[in-house]
Order: sequence, then C-alpha cells, then structure tokens
Amino acid sequence: MLQLVLLLLIKASVLCLKLHSIMKIQMKDWKVRSLSLQFLEKPQKKNSFGLSLANSYSEDNDKEFLTGFLVVINNTEFKIKLEMAFIFELDVPIDDKFKKSDFVKINAPAIAFPYVRSYISNLTLQSGFSPVILPSVNFVQLAQNKMAKKESK
Repeated sequence: MLQLVLLLLIKASVLCLKLHSIMKIQMKDWKVRSLSLQFLEKPQKKNSFGLSLANSYSEDNDKEFLTGFLVVINNTEFKIKLEMAFIFELDVPIDDKFKKSDFVKINAPAIAFPYVRSYISNLTLQSGFSPVILPSVNFVQLAQNKMAKKESK
C-alpha cells in the first residue's frame, strides 16, 4: 500500500512539473505611473513606509497581467508617493485558475519588488538625499495575511 501511495505521489509531482514547465511567464515591461517627491521645509521626527499592491488583467491581451505597487515613504526630509506597474506575459491565455494562483499573489510581486527598491534607492540618491533602501518584503506572509482578512469578514 505504501508503495502505491509513493508511486501516485511521484506521478502527481511529475505531472505538476510538466504543467508548470509548459507555461512560460516573463516580465515584459515596467513603468512609473506616477511619482511625487516633496521636500519638507520642516523635518519630521520619524520615517514610515507603506506598500500596497494589486493585480489587473488586460482586456486587449488575454496573455498579460499587471502587478501594481503603490509606495508611500515619509522620511524625515521628504515624502515620496510612487506608483509602478509591471507587465507579465504568458505564452498561454490567462484563466481563472491562474488568476487565483500563487504566481499572481506571491511570485510576480516578489520578482517585481527589487525593481521598486532599486528605483527608490536611485531616486533618493540622485535627488541629493541619502539613499533609501526599502526593507525586504515577505510576499508569502503578505498573501496569507490578506487571505486571513478576507476569511474573517
């Protein structure tokens, strides 16, 4: 019996690997949608960082989806509000199963976020401030927290 269960698990794992290896996903492009950098005349006492993210799906192209970030930074010397959009492209049409998948909720944001971090760091440095290095984000935990909030409602 144990051998049968192990054999079934192995076959299921191989099938999953084949399904994932068939679909090709890549980040196609990214854009800054809006940016506000405001110098503060009166320095603030503490820093804060806010991050929101959302996904949307193209009406024109059923093989693309967008992962968007809204970053708000209140620094002691300045405020930044940044909206960035990252376009991901698949080689197959996006279905409801994919829309609910971990790739959309976890992997795509995790792939895109280093670009956000780098952009903020370079922006602040090139604007004459000490570079701001955003903290790492655990997108697995973020997705779990979001799911728990939905379930509690």
